[in-house]
Amino acid sequence: MKVNKFMRKHVVSVGEKDHITHARQIMRDHNYQILPVVNADDCLKGIITDKDVMRVTSTRSNVTIDGFVSDVPLITAEDDIRSVLRFMSELRLRYLPVVDRQACPVVTGIIGLTHIFTALNEKIPEKKISDIMKTDVETCERSDALNKVWSNLLNSGLSGMPVMDKKEPVGMITIHDIIKSGYTRLDREARRGRAPARVEKIMNTPLYTISKDETVKACIERLLRLNVGRLCVVENGALVGMVDLYDAAQIMIGT
Repeated sequence: MKVNKFMRKHVVSVGEKDHITHARQIMRDHNYQILPVVNADDCLKGIITDKDVMRVTSTRSNVTIDGFVSDVPLITAEDDIRSVLRFMSELRLRYLPVVDRQACPVVTGIIGLTHIFTALNEKIPEKKISDIMKTDVETCERSDALNKVWSNLLNSGLSGMPVMDKKEPVGMITIHDIIKSGYTRLDREARRGRAPARVEKIMNTPLYTISKDETVKACIERLLRLNVGRLCVVENGALVGMVDLYDAAQIMIGT
């Protein structure tokens, strides 16, 4: 199956000389995790992610995107979606831009993990959540300062983590939650002596969960229906693991 059957043709791009604040505003307003970055000739230079945006702690508003661009494989409409799935799993990206085959690659669309999962619905292997879940889960407390969690997310490479109230999982916090909330310069605010914002102020509730005995197919269906990137695996009210879109993608590679 080829990309052109499942990609979305409407794409919002940013210029490499645009300000980071511009990219941040687009992500905040439209719930985007990545944005294609183009040069003055509209050629694709790479992408900027929500994690890249989070790394900008400068109080200056004229920081430009070109210093934060990440390279991506050039995906075309004629590529097989399984090869794209492999790239997404390896890079831990939920979306990749689709380009034409010119020497100056122009963005013609975008394809996401959700599009591929929908296309491969009948190919999902008969596995259980216990076969793919992570059991070493990094968490935070609802009373933790946001600047602490912000730093932990960036340093760990995670895009989200469960929120605990002592030993009980009560919510989820993600990089995009922090961007959307407007708390994007937390380190500097903390150093100025301001009272820190707490995780509970912006965390997502209710907590979306799944049992370790449910199937991968049920997990993917729930992720797509809820439009979230991860589910907590809970047993008798206790957090025993976590499963995300990339875990599901990894199990589908090679099927």
